Amino acid sequence: MSLLEHLERQISGLTPSLLPSRHFVVAYSAGIDSHVLLHALWKLQQVKKTPFTLSAIYIHHGLSENADLWQQHCADVCDALNIEFASAKVTLDFSNGKGVEAQAREARYAKLVEMAPTDSVVMLAQHQDDQLETVLLQLKRGAGPKGLSGMGTYFTSAKPGASQQNVHFFRPLLDISQQQIQHYAKEQSLVWQEDESNQNTDFERNFIRRDVAPLLNERWPHIAQSVSRSAKLCAEQQALLDEVSLEKLQPLRKPNNTLCVKGLLALTEAWRIQVVRLWLDEQNILSPSQAILTQLSNELLLSAQDANPIIQWQSWQFRRFEDALYVITVPKDVKSYSTILSLSKKYELPLLLGCVELVRAQDWSGNKSFLAIDSPDNNPELSQVTLSFGGFSRRFTPQNSPHSKPLKQWFKQWHIAPWERSQIAVISQNERIVGLLRKGAFLPSQHSADLRARGDFAYGLCYSGE
Repeated sequence: MSLLEHLERQISGLTPSLLPSRHFVVAYSAGIDSHVLLHALWKLQQVKKTPFTLSAIYIHHGLSENADLWQQHCADVCDALNIEFASAKVTLDFSNGKGVEAQAREARYAKLVEMAPTDSVVMLAQHQDDQLETVLLQLKRGAGPKGLSGMGTYFTSAKPGASQQNVHFFRPLLDISQQQIQHYAKEQSLVWQEDESNQNTDFERNFIRRDVAPLLNERWPHIAQSVSRSAKLCAEQQALLDEVSLEKLQPLRKPNNTLCVKGLLALTEAWRIQVVRLWLDEQNILSPSQAILTQLSNELLLSAQDANPIIQWQSWQFRRFEDALYVITVPKDVKSYSTILSLSKKYELPLLLGCVELVRAQDWSGNKSFLAIDSPDNNPELSQVTLSFGGFSRRFTPQNSPHSKPLKQWFKQWHIAPWERSQIAVISQNERIVGLLRKGAFLPSQHSADLRARGDFAYGLCYSGE
């Protein structure tokens, strides 16, 4: 079967649920693989009269001095074929410790999701030899069935800010070899661009492509097809495993996307790990290593009730509070943040927690959260207003409470998790806490509440989420 016939069959096999619209967007890189995919789709459209709309997107990573040349090449090819073309630049941030390949891949997919029309199908040009490389890399990393499934043929991503609007990704060439792609390109007299980084064997995938795969193919000419079959079998087994795991996961769900600790401990170790992996996958969180997951029971789930255990990997943490297992991003330390508030000046809080402004009572519009502050005319020594984080051993008397006690005791009584406490702003006048700011709402002290009830305040603190 020719590449063109295979592609036609792949498209015709897409069900309506997988093909909500007939707008195909080729992720075009100027290399041979994506060029062949683009040209073959154009051929189906022109010669076979297959009904669909075709466009292309080039993502400029800025990693090569030739990237502008590649972008122009893509634009020229699309112009010659009368195909709609768009391009975009992405900026990579290597401060998170991720490698160049991973950074570029994540940025590329994110931008494709952003730019592709809703319900369009983004066509990716990965082929059978790419699948071989992927599975070998997963083997090297010690992956299980999920990793050994390699690249999936089809997946869906939600467009940013609109969970009901999706972009669909399809890899129609996963059963096509690199040799078939090269044959098509030669047959059609195609001209493409070579990425010089493909020669750099410091990149693991390039090392496999240049030094490992040729040896394997020489010894076993059909190894790519065999590995592709194994990947499909692993994917089928993983789908069955996920189905049972979901049944075990459902009764463990608790509010705030947490899991029941007692329920997890009732599972065997193997099922517990599998259920947690599925739970993380639902949230698009990269699962930690097997070694980290095996720590989960003894170091976190079975720890003392008054303990505050933490298991961390990359930018994520497992935390336990009361009978719930949480997964959170690593909290940023804001204990050092402290500022004396000046009148009519807006202060932007850390961690995107919003803004506060000290205003006169007559300037309060009434449509913002408000904390009444003691009038300096009544109490000049209490005129200094400070906003800070931490210091939870300080005593506080909340509204409608007959006595004071340390903040940490109130937080425990209010069932506030330890990592959430660090994001609670403490508002003080000199040594006295007059209120707390949590999740955009003020919790006044009894003194502040009394001032507001009597109308005996000259100014107060306003909050806005901007």
